[in-house]
Amino acid sequence: MSAQENPDQLTIKPLTGAGGAEVWGLDITKMDDSDYLKVNELMLEYGAIALHGQAHATVEELRAFGQHYGELDIHGYSPTVEGFDDVMTIGQLRSEAFHSDVSWKELPPKYSMLLARKVPSLGGGTLYANQYKAYEDLSDAMKAFIDPLFAVHDGRQFDVELMKHPVTHPVVITHPETGRKALYVNRNFTQRIVDLEPDESRAILEYLYKHSTRTYYQFRIDYEVGTIAMWDNRSVLHSPCPDYDVSEERLMHRVTALCDARPMQ
Repeated sequence: MSAQENPDQLTIKPLTGAGGAEVWGLDITKMDDSDYLKVNELMLEYGAIALHGQAHATVEELRAFGQHYGELDIHGYSPTVEGFDDVMTIGQLRSEAFHSDVSWKELPPKYSMLLARKVPSLGGGTLYANQYKAYEDLSDAMKAFIDPLFAVHDGRQFDVELMKHPVTHPVVITHPETGRKALYVNRNFTQRIVDLEPDESRAILEYLYKHSTRTYYQFRIDYEVGTIAMWDNRSVLHSPCPDYDVSEERLMHRVTALCDARPMQ
């Protein structure tokens, strides 16, 4: 399904067995409490959703939608919309690394929302990887080993000074709303596992990076102008897909709602 015949009818199309869903029939500028609750239920079920048909939403309305789910993050190291330090401008992306948004902060993101303003004619989607399934497929022995571990995260990718301000999060977190366990490490920001020797830490992290992004756990959201991709940073990793012609423009506005508390084991 690429379009919704009746835009007032809520339609949900799951993407793959690994997660994700496309959604038609919601307007983020006209939502009531039951609509916000429905979106949250979909997020908890699918990990990431594509809310189509939001091209009319202004920056202020995107912010209001995001604020319903938590205080908005001020990234501090990426371009923003003029006048809004909590609305990022995402342009051409040529990287392809799975990560959880700014896991280098003490209070990391809960939900990220990316509204497509301009999209290339082909490609330019976002890949996701289900971290519940990645954890659940580990052997019992590996789970017993990594469950009590903590890892250090920092934002040196954005500013080397952030190496001086690391944070520590569990390698395996328990989602506060679903109660399910998920892997919480990523190649962009996780630097080392506490209490392991450097070689041990590198070996375990490299294994977890590769395991957590296997195709078994992946799904993809593709954009139309007006699509909002919304994902749960506590249960999925994501990666941009640089599979589009660089001569074409890709422009997104992103807001990110922070967690209410730090990730817990």
